[in-house]
Amino acid sequence: MRGKKTGVAAGVFDPVSVAHVDIIARAAKIFDKIYVAPFENSSKKTMFDIKQRLDMLILACGDIDNVTVEEPGNGILLADYARSKGADFIIKGVRNIMDFEYELNMAEINRKLGDGIDTLFLASKPEYLFISSTFVREMILYGKDISGYVPEKAAGYIKNLMSQNK
Repeated sequence: MRGKKTGVAAGVFDPVSVAHVDIIARAAKIFDKIYVAPFENSSKKTMFDIKQRLDMLILACGDIDNVTVEEPGNGILLADYARSKGADFIIKGVRNIMDFEYELNMAEINRKLGDGIDTLFLASKPEYLFISSTFVREMILYGKDISGYVPEKAAGYIKNLMSQNK
């Protein structure tokens, strides 16, 4: 890649996992600037609201110098957000063929809506292949230890939220 490049790492992040942060950190070594944004997904019911997910991402990614975490805004599509940031690429992590097939379809939609913006796929490391936000939410619902699956600061934040909700 020539010149300065900007990427957007977007997802629902409900909650952010160590697998998400690994993808973001690896992308931060490739790009000059990464914007990380938690989006709503109309087909998913979230455990955490957008502000909570934003707070968790800030805690989880705060030590990565060239990463900015921000809320994309209400009702904005990923392609429009990426374009507004001058992004060269959308960054997506994939764990398996099901993730890849879904994200490949989304990449084509984003390319059409985003004036040709490309998606860069990063494969999950083997130790993170089984970690999903769905899995972590189940662990939280059943009161199980989520350390090792969620970044330490975000895990503390979640623990505090759960104790307030009891």
